[in-house]
Amino acid sequence: MLVYDVFGETARRVPEAEALAMGDVTLTYGQASARIEALAAGLAERLPPGARVAINAAKSVDTIVMMLACLRAGLTYVPIDPASPLARRQFILRDSAVQALVVDARTCRDWANADDLKLQIVIAPAAAPQLAAVQMTPDELTAGNGSAPLAEARAAADDLAYILYTSGSTGDPTGVQITHRNALAFIEWGAAAFDLAPGDRVAVHAPLHFDLPVFDLYVSFARGATVCPIDEKTVLFPEALLRFLRQQRISVLYAVPSALTALLNRSTLAKGMLPDLRLLLYAGEEFQPTPLAALIDKLHQARVFNLYGPIETNVVTALEVLPEHLAQPRIPIGYPIFNTRIFLIDVSGQVIDVAGQEGEILVSGSSVSPGYLNQPERTAATRCAVSYGGEEWPCYRTGDYGRWDEQGVLHFLGRRDALIKTRGFRVDLGDVESTLMRHPAIAEVGVVAQPHPDYTNLLYGFVVPKRGSTVDESALLAWCRANLPSYMVPCQISVREQLPKTSTGKIARRELLSSQSSPAPHVMRG
Repeated sequence: MLVYDVFGETARRVPEAEALAMGDVTLTYGQASARIEALAAGLAERLPPGARVAINAAKSVDTIVMMLACLRAGLTYVPIDPASPLARRQFILRDSAVQALVVDARTCRDWANADDLKLQIVIAPAAAPQLAAVQMTPDELTAGNGSAPLAEARAAADDLAYILYTSGSTGDPTGVQITHRNALAFIEWGAAAFDLAPGDRVAVHAPLHFDLPVFDLYVSFARGATVCPIDEKTVLFPEALLRFLRQQRISVLYAVPSALTALLNRSTLAKGMLPDLRLLLYAGEEFQPTPLAALIDKLHQARVFNLYGPIETNVVTALEVLPEHLAQPRIPIGYPIFNTRIFLIDVSGQVIDVAGQEGEILVSGSSVSPGYLNQPERTAATRCAVSYGGEEWPCYRTGDYGRWDEQGVLHFLGRRDALIKTRGFRVDLGDVESTLMRHPAIAEVGVVAQPHPDYTNLLYGFVVPKRGSTVDESALLAWCRANLPSYMVPCQISVREQLPKTSTGKIARRELLSSQSSPAPHVMRG
């Protein structure tokens, strides 16, 4: 079984059920299946099995259909944030060695000269009538190609289904490879753990280059639910999001805590306003008990689940949040999901199996990614083998720390490196520092994260200019906005004559953090 099969089997079983709905566009499973099969045949005629297809398009029904067509054709899709700087998107294209690119009306102009690609597909051609010779529309892809429908899968379980790019310490994004086997391990758990069914309306809140939509799309498709993508503008404004949830009668919502906190604090949400919402899932960062309790109080009888897992594994623990959890200082991250083993190890690498002792969280199971694209050394650094119960367990080292309690529930205790979460996105502080260091006037950089009740963390930058150079803080922020996704841009950058150092000569980040006591003047949305 491959990832596309969860959609294909549902399309055969309930073809009249509504599969996708966004604005005025709706497709039943049968209609979507026919479109996907035609697109997949056109793709398969032009691209070999396993070829990579970048998808640099806004969230839409057409974009999701194209993702499914890639899977059906045995191709690997690479979703790219259309709002990220062009240089970052260009790096991803080079790093992932894609042979084809999917664009829309917003992004097609950015790639007008990308003639080294075999194929460009413009899924919103009306706004781009002057297409380069290499470009074609979906209708041109499917028309007159003489292709017979694909009779069988062109991929195997251990082939890549998609590659998700995340923040990397070198200043460039890092591609996390996800196989069909990896994705299906999570999808099968999600389909079994939650009672989605035809008639459910599942919002797609997170961007498609994030890992949360894997649940929204493929678990929904496995259960015959309706997928309802939320456009990027609506996501940014809590009141608009509230209106969407009400008008679309959303029954399942999966989002990061910072977005849910904004919905609570910056919209007119009142008790009973979302009567259709019966299932609320959150992941990506911690949700503080006080705002979570306030949100739950407004959500009628919705069940709420805390899901935990890095992008390299997707979800590996889950917890239904109950009143007794809200009374604790931090919400636990729960129990391991099926087909997954969680180990805690101490500094000597020994497994911790007693309650209360802190250790690094390791994951073993089918959902663990084979590694980072083109980065074998980094992949090796995150892998180890654990001896337990007379067996050797290959594991992924999360870099997160936790402890078991007496009931076998896992509690999250934070990280011990430069990876942090902000607004649900994982950010390597080294990535931000590397970007600032590329500025010609900068000699030294330190970036720190300060906890924030709504955003989990906010980023603050500190720079030392080169001798004889002057830098303007607003210009440095503009530099960051031109080179980083919005969620990675520091909310404030301070120019210093020198940065504090530890006795070993390293930047004293705690001292930098303590020096940043005033609130941020502005927080970018994104």
